[in-house]
Amino acid sequence: MRVPGSRVRASGIGVATQFGLATAFTLALSMIVFGYVVYRHVAGVLSDEIDAQGVAAARAAAIVDIDCWRAYHGTALEGRENEKDPILPSDPHQRETFEKRSAANRGRVVRMADGKGTKILDAYVTDVMKQTVLNGSGTISFRPEGSIRRIDDVEVQEGTYTGSGDRRARQFTAPITNAFGTPAGYAAVAISVEKIDATLSELTRRIVTFTVIFIAIGAVGAWLVAKRVTRPISRLVQDIETVAAGDLTHRTHPSSADEIGVLARTFDRMTQNLQGMQELERKQAAQEHQIEVAREVQAALLPEKLPAVPGFVAAAASRTAQRIAGDFYAISDMAGGAKLLSVVSASGAGVPGAMVVTMARSLIQALAPGETSPAELLRRVNRLLAPDLRRGMYVSALLVRAEPGGRLAVANAGHHPLVVCRKGAPSAEAFHSDGIALGFDKGPVFDRTIKDREVPVAAGDRLLLCTRAMFATKDKEGREVGEERVYRLFARQSAHPGDEFVDATLSAIETYRERAESLEDITFLTVVWSGK
Repeated sequence: MRVPGSRVRASGIGVATQFGLATAFTLALSMIVFGYVVYRHVAGVLSDEIDAQGVAAARAAAIVDIDCWRAYHGTALEGRENEKDPILPSDPHQRETFEKRSAANRGRVVRMADGKGTKILDAYVTDVMKQTVLNGSGTISFRPEGSIRRIDDVEVQEGTYTGSGDRRARQFTAPITNAFGTPAGYAAVAISVEKIDATLSELTRRIVTFTVIFIAIGAVGAWLVAKRVTRPISRLVQDIETVAAGDLTHRTHPSSADEIGVLARTFDRMTQNLQGMQELERKQAAQEHQIEVAREVQAALLPEKLPAVPGFVAAAASRTAQRIAGDFYAISDMAGGAKLLSVVSASGAGVPGAMVVTMARSLIQALAPGETSPAELLRRVNRLLAPDLRRGMYVSALLVRAEPGGRLAVANAGHHPLVVCRKGAPSAEAFHSDGIALGFDKGPVFDRTIKDREVPVAAGDRLLLCTRAMFATKDKEGREVGEERVYRLFARQSAHPGDEFVDATLSAIETYRERAESLEDITFLTVVWSGK
């Protein structure tokens, strides 16, 4: 088993060696084919040259004085050459002439058989019965081998000349005709083919030598070229191993503009993308951790059970979403026996928003028992909270003081207005009260804008304190539900008891959303004046 992070070693023959061997094999095959073609061509040229010389020599030998090719041949002996003790011509002049002509015939054949400066080994003349008439070397010493072939009227026979040691030769036989065109005999010439053998042997040696040299040079050259080509591949393999070991910060620098360079650049982009994905995963993990912490904080902020509000029926809900907002609702005590209804939302999301809204909740809960005015309570909270908020952070809050007799006072610090559903009305309405969010100003401006406003209610009227996310819910095509549609929804569901109203409202919002992703929490608190 390979240890993680260890370098992977290549096994078998390397790429450069494989390339060198392939090149050597290709060169060897090419040189063998080339050598074979050259060998066959040269052998053919030399063979044709020997054939041309042999045919010419045989035809030259066939030009003899056929009337005087036998010794002492003449008119007086015509037909009596083989008789015992023939009567020779008595005319000395006739015999002398005959001898000269016969000697000329023998001299031509002997000189041809002598073959000085030529490849001719032997020459002889036979009659039509293949009986030797003239022989330049004295005895016929050619041993035929193989079949006979013809070049026009000349017969060609391969064989071995045995006159002075065995020597490979080629015999050419040309016909001798008389004055009437009928065969009178044959002239044969034996020509050595050893020069062909020697030349072809030398050619073979040179071809083999050059083949070996070219193979060696080609293999070494191919190996060097392959090494040069595979060097960037080796560097790329090292880069890949480094990245595979987990170092995504490692950069791959291409050393060429060819396919290997493109591969290196592509791998480097892939590494950068992996690094980006890794960073994204880290951020997502951090965000998920923040969301988890924020959910825990938010869950801790929300009361497990709503306290009772004398004269009112209260209900609340908080529906979490992908983006955890810093929202909470609460019912707490105020001076004079009144109850404080509050819905608070921070500008940030995740842990920062949760921490800010926790600070605001703690201050409200701590200061509320000593205050009778929601506006004054917000002023005191702002003086303590604003110095600790960084630039851009703020907290919106909607506070309602509910007295047992049904008297209501509202103070709004940059929050969505209080929503009032009058009993029997076709739509809810917004109850506006001025005020800027906590944290925008540390004192005078905030103090001047925050005021209490009384809300007149009758039996069966419903009040809703909710976050902006209630109206920002979008369907799958990105269209917001809007305030008008939500106000009509509140009015339709207002007659339901508290928990039923909450469930029906959230169900209607979910139906509008049609499984589209919800980005922000929905938080609201509702009370209905019973008239008692």
